[in-house]
Amino acid sequence: MTGVAAASMAVLSQAPAHAQEPGVKADIDGDGRADPVSLRQVSDDQMLLRAGLSEEFTDAVVSGNARGLPLIPVDVNADGIDEVMVPESVGANTVIYTTWRYTPEAGLHPVRTADGKPLTLAEGGGARALSSYGCTPAADGRLLVGVNAFATPDDSAFEGERVTYAVRDGVATLVADVPVQGAGRDDPRLQADPATCAPLD
Repeated sequence: MTGVAAASMAVLSQAPAHAQEPGVKADIDGDGRADPVSLRQVSDDQMLLRAGLSEEFTDAVVSGNARGLPLIPVDVNADGIDEVMVPESVGANTVIYTTWRYTPEAGLHPVRTADGKPLTLAEGGGARALSSYGCTPAADGRLLVGVNAFATPDDSAFEGERVTYAVRDGVATLVADVPVQGAGRDDPRLQADPATCAPLD
């Protein structure tokens, strides 16, 4: 046994009995059947992402500590093949997610930006920060939006950015990076709803 399978077994052997987290259903292979996907915390800084396909299980080792937060099924480009948002780290008021997908050739793997880095998205913020993600309709499906902003030193407004990506074949290509300045908390530029990325019915 080599590669990811061996790493998965090694990590599982260290797993505490209480480490199993709730799973979700997502059609990650596009066959029209919802597949069970789960996230297991197996050490302080590693998790096991597992999907049950029609004829096999497929695993991936994910760095991070989700602290029991659930996976979130999404379809970030409305192609009918679901992805899952994986919570990798949790701050005082913010959760950092990476977006994972499945292909028969590569198994489970993260969506990456054009420079090869895993795409990260934040949700939360608190009183002096705003972070969220969502999807917006596009001519060929959906675009993925990420919002991050922080209160100015005098708390009179928020400053940050609204970033839009087109996700195709596991690559998130930057479409727009719009600076936001002098915005109130309810400014439309700072709004993004994760529910708008939900899988298609």
